[in-house]
Amino acid sequence: MRKHFLTLFIVSFILCLSATAQRTPRYFIKLQSGEVIEANRIQLKSPIFKSNYFLIDDSLKYSPALVSTYQNEEGYFARVEPGSNQDAFAKRIIEGPRIEKFYTSRTTYEGYGYSPYGYGYGMPRSSRKRIYYFSKDGGPLYLFNQENLEHALSDNAASLTLLQRHRRDRFINTGTTILGTGLMALGVINSQQTTNGSVKLSPLLYVGAGVLGAQFVINLFQKDKLTQAIQVYNYQVKQ
Repeated sequence: MRKHFLTLFIVSFILCLSATAQRTPRYFIKLQSGEVIEANRIQLKSPIFKSNYFLIDDSLKYSPALVSTYQNEEGYFARVEPGSNQDAFAKRIIEGPRIEKFYTSRTTYEGYGYSPYGYGYGMPRSSRKRIYYFSKDGGPLYLFNQENLEHALSDNAASLTLLQRHRRDRFINTGTTILGTGLMALGVINSQQTTNGSVKLSPLLYVGAGVLGAQFVINLFQKDKLTQAIQVYNYQVKQ
């Protein structure tokens, strides 16, 4: 009898915990006014020919222009610019006690391609490009670049060292690119056409290609020192 009662008690306790968890809101939106609205389901809807809106628990609707941050099943997002489309919010990819990293995507158009019909020009080529941001202590988002990070991380010597190494590597990469491209250009100029109509390529062409190839391989294995700088910053804060 006692064993049966104990089993019943455990099952009831588990069911109670499950019901409580279901009632506890998992997500939220924070309005520009500072008001926080909790919910179990948050969706950003983009209907055709209508304005975008947030749908809260399949009932309430809010204009994205009113929202500063939100969290749903896809992650945590913060506003990066005015607007009501999805790209106006950046998704957090590094969470930290002080420095957090975000990204959003932008559609860019590059030049005009040839028409598939063989004449004239086609439409501009479009591509999606990621743009990275960061915030400090829950503040506004700034572009994730050398200058902004140097200002934000100026109170941490280890992070500044990594940023200085990034600047040095960037100068080296620029110099290497100029050197490799210049050698290849000289190689093309110095290449000679033989009497039988073939082309004898200059060794400088191969040297330039080797320089650029080596640079590409080295860059593949180099770690992102900007991201390392914020990780070191957050780690030392935790310590």
